[in-house]
Amino acid sequence: MRPASDSEQCFYCKQPVGDCHKPDCVLIRKTVKIRAIIEYEVGVPHSWAKPDIEYHRNDGSWCAKNMLDELKLLNPEGEGCLCDYVSFECLSDTGQPKLDET
Repeated sequence: MRPASDSEQCFYCKQPVGDCHKPDCVLIRKTVKIRAIIEYEVGVPHSWAKPDIEYHRNDGSWCAKNMLDELKLLNPEGEGCLCDYVSFECLSDTGQPKLDET
């Protein structure tokens, strides 16, 4: 039950309270591994080549958390979206189905 309903059934799959949820109920959750592919432009020193840039980003002192500030610059008002810059790929199904009524 959800606060939006006084009916004694699952708000999503309509099964009566106390019965099992339907297999396609959104409350039956699982864990999956996702890869986010983000493409955007940044400024780097003019003299740097591809190996310099990749070393700086992957093995140097630059922290990947700094990317968050760069992404904010793509959407400075925070009202748009990043869909033009990001795509997602599902890599694997890593978890067993589990009821999540939170």
